[in-house]
This record gives sequence, structure tokens and C-alpha cells, in this order.
Amino acid sequence: MENVPISPYLQIADRIAARIQAGHYPPGTRLPSPADLAQDGHSVGVARDALRLLVQHGWAEVGPGGGYYVAGDSPSDEDIWVEVRQQFDAHLKRFQT
Repeated sequence: MENVPISPYLQIADRIAARIQAGHYPPGTRLPSPADLAQDGHSVGVARDALRLLVQHGWAEVGPGGGYYVAGDSPSDEDIWVEVRQQFDAHLKRFQT
């Protein structure tokens, strides 16, 4: 199987989730805005998709004024990584022949 690039929004979400897991962003902390994340060379839309994915999986929540915040009770490491791995595997299957 050839190397398949991982979608930029998954890369961003993975990087933020790892920082949450490491305690860099404790519960209740406001996460970088899509515009701030876009300064790393990604579009605001891609960064927004990454933050929405984190919300969808319980790592973050939308707070007052529409900002993204670390959820007070993030999912367990095992739960989130099983789900992320399933999504990644499904993504890879689209590129396999």
C-alpha cells in the first residue's frame, strides 16, 4: 500500500487532542481560533473542521461567543483513539485498490 496523506483537518485535530491529553490545554481552556490555527499554513475552513471534529468526539465544546473550549470531561484515551482509528481506516480504504 502506498503512503496515503492524512487530511489536514485530521492532522490538526490529532495535534490538539494530543496537547489536551498532555495537559497543555486543561479543561475549560479556550482553544486556538480557526484563524490562529490557519497561521500554520492551513485554511480557516480546514482549521474549523478540525475543531468541529473535536467537538463531535467530546474533546471540545463551543462556548460563549462561539469560541472552542476544552471539554470538562473529555473521553477516555482508549474511546477516542478507537473511534479515530476507525475513521482513519475508513479513509484509507477509499484509496486502496
